[in-house]
Amino acid sequence: MTVEQDTSLHHERPTKNVIPQPWAGTINLAIVLIISQIVWYFLFSPGGPVSLYTPNVGLSLVITILMVIHWGVDVFDFWPFSRNFMEKGNVIFKGFSLLGFYVAIAALIMFGVYYNVIGRFGPIFFSGPQLIASGGLGQYAQTAIENGCYAQIMMNTCIIFMTILWLTSFGYAPWVNCGKLTRSFSVWVIGLLLAVIVFVFLFFPHIAYMFYPAQSFMAAVPWWENWAMTRSSLFHFGWIVPALVLLYWTRMLWEGRPFALIRGTWLRGIVTAVSVIVAGIVIMRLANSIMTWYFGAEAIEGGMTTEQPAWRWNHVAEMAMFMQAAAAILHFYFDNWPIMLNLPLRAIVRTFIAIIGGLVIAKLYYVIGPKLLGTVPGLGQENDTSLAWTVMFLMLMISHALFFDGFPVKQRTG
Repeated sequence: MTVEQDTSLHHERPTKNVIPQPWAGTINLAIVLIISQIVWYFLFSPGGPVSLYTPNVGLSLVITILMVIHWGVDVFDFWPFSRNFMEKGNVIFKGFSLLGFYVAIAALIMFGVYYNVIGRFGPIFFSGPQLIASGGLGQYAQTAIENGCYAQIMMNTCIIFMTILWLTSFGYAPWVNCGKLTRSFSVWVIGLLLAVIVFVFLFFPHIAYMFYPAQSFMAAVPWWENWAMTRSSLFHFGWIVPALVLLYWTRMLWEGRPFALIRGTWLRGIVTAVSVIVAGIVIMRLANSIMTWYFGAEAIEGGMTTEQPAWRWNHVAEMAMFMQAAAAILHFYFDNWPIMLNLPLRAIVRTFIAIIGGLVIAKLYYVIGPKLLGTVPGLGQENDTSLAWTVMFLMLMISHALFFDGFPVKQRTG
């Protein structure tokens, strides 16, 4: 694998377990689960002091933090923090410094840039407070806040997807021979630019039609309606998230294969991008067929919650993130087991573990989530999504593994 193919969340510092597996991974997993429960209760739980799980406010915040972490880790390689600080700094101080820095930037983006810059001087639908101040739809405060956060969720998802897609497909090309900051800022800008284009065509038509009366002179009627059986842009969310998970797995589980076998940066990049997008759509369609079998009914607009097309497209994304959580646990905490088999076989075993592990995590979430997290009981609930918890858990696990170097079970060797 060349430098150009370096992809998401792979910048682990050299570490070793101070106790053998599987106890090392089990202890660290227990630690991050306890931290997740504490963070969830104080910041997100409907019964907690802050109650950000509305659910879109909480989901928007954790996706924004994840986006900023991707920028910091994958695009900028921890800049502006020095390599000496990253390799030799006190692990606790370093971890809190990195996490605090990225959370502060995310809060600035969400509450500063979206709420008071873009929402004030540009597209108002990115800002719940500006929608409220404008009157009309804004007279319903909760609706305005949720709609503003929904737009942020979709925009940030586009940014994450296009940034990781570019890095996985093309690396830092065509800026690979430039200085570190030049190529980092170039990839950051191209990710933002492509995300805006994707958002305009795949999400904006739906958002314009969320308002009453429909903003028919502001956006085209959602052109995917006949295919998706809904005007909701969750149709696109339903394939983008699985495609993003495939990008993660390419590096985390499959060690760059099969795309690393293709010679030539641009050919490899185009094949990677097209393959992942097509695979994401296929996965979404296949998952919908599985849900038709599982629920005993096809999706239809106006049906019960689990029969709503928009709910099903979103549920594909939810299940994909459960599986990504399982893949991250295997990768970060259990040393990406197995490592002794040949590459194709170990890639298959890891993928199987991620899929089955994701299904197990999903089952546990829906069974014990209402008691532990304060979520609404049942699988098919409107205005409720597991993504807030899974993204938060994934963000905390990444932070623990990369910022705190897996402390206390791991110790640095470099």
